Amino acid sequence: MTGLGIAPIPERFIAKCELCGRDLDTRASGVHQRTSGWVKNRIGGGGHGISLPQRENKWAHGHCVDSAIRGGARQGNMI
Repeated sequence: MTGLGIAPIPERFIAKCELCGRDLDTRASGVHQRTSGWVKNRIGGGGHGISLPQRENKWAHGHCVDSAIRGGARQGNMI
């Protein structure tokens, strides 16, 4: 325990956020993990996502993903 009463994150659960570069706890609520999968092309264009996700060892804070969705992905270093 630290002096603040917060337990340190076990090393196996620490990852760097892909968007801001800061450490995060992969067990935390709201953390995003990158996945990839398959998309079936449609005749008229576009695609249909198929649920066969493959998890990657890439993580991001929820607030960083929300910021990226709004177009502010590069603002993470200002926090």
